[in-house]
Amino acid sequence: MTVNNERYLACISSNQSAGEQVRRDVAETLAGLHIVPTGFSFPPLTDGYLWKLQQIALDDADFCVLILGSDYGPVSETGVGYLHRAAAHAMATEKPVLVLVCEALSESPSKVDHLRYMNMLHDLRKQARVIDAVHPTDIRDLLEKAVEELVEGGRLRGWQRVGEGSTHTEVKVLQQQIGELREYLDQVRRGDQPKGHGNRPPAVDYRVKVFRDGNMTTHEHALKIGWDGLFELVAPLLTVPKREAEWKAEVEERLLARVQPDLRKSHPKAHGFVALRVDGVVFDQIKQHYRRLGWVTQVDGIWQLTALGEHNWARLENQSSI
Repeated sequence: MTVNNERYLACISSNQSAGEQVRRDVAETLAGLHIVPTGFSFPPLTDGYLWKLQQIALDDADFCVLILGSDYGPVSETGVGYLHRAAAHAMATEKPVLVLVCEALSESPSKVDHLRYMNMLHDLRKQARVIDAVHPTDIRDLLEKAVEELVEGGRLRGWQRVGEGSTHTEVKVLQQQIGELREYLDQVRRGDQPKGHGNRPPAVDYRVKVFRDGNMTTHEHALKIGWDGLFELVAPLLTVPKREAEWKAEVEERLLARVQPDLRKSHPKAHGFVALRVDGVVFDQIKQHYRRLGWVTQVDGIWQLTALGEHNWARLENQSSI
């Protein structure tokens, strides 16, 4: 791989059945390619705190490497394995996923566990780049080739070097936000009605994977919610600037938590729900609506809450607490 000034983060997710040597080989291979490895392996008794740390590593990473041993691994409170969730989370944020299958290098699992493992692997082969390692010496060569393809294909964002941000652009955005906030305050002083929503909100159409009897099936649902309720859902996520894919993925996670009770009523025999995806057209309508109101802004692909948006979010929060 051609050496340049770009550096990348790779989140490694694995269960312990693959073994420390395999994980070490993967980390050393990545380091040799100027890629910083992060992430954790999931022990048999994985807790929610470790999963939160892994989510942070996944969100910060440029791509994800999944190491599959021979077992499905520990299962989360949603009924889905942590390794399976890591893959779904990475793909939800549109991060490239490389799956390194080391089943031939691991011990044989139980029949029940192996069924879930094969279903997960079948799902991953349709959505990610899967590499099969039969011998320990395969790992470095196969991984190097796959990473080189990612870099040369321009699929990795890399680090933004200090000093490369557009200060002029940032100043213009702040000036625009100040203007919008002044206009709003002038309307309040005059007693004018502030700019309203105007149109009705769309039904939030989404797809979700339902986990039952070791199988994953995709189902479609819709949530009806008002513009203010939607803003309370999406606004807290933009107090920190985010790329659209990351913002959408976090909205989908919050939405999954919100609709879980309804999903359990619709699918009473399901063991868990994962990989909720909001329809792209609907999400476009939502973000553009709040952008038109001046509540959110987007510059160079980065979305953020404006001062006017923070004001309206605080207003809605106060109304909800009354």
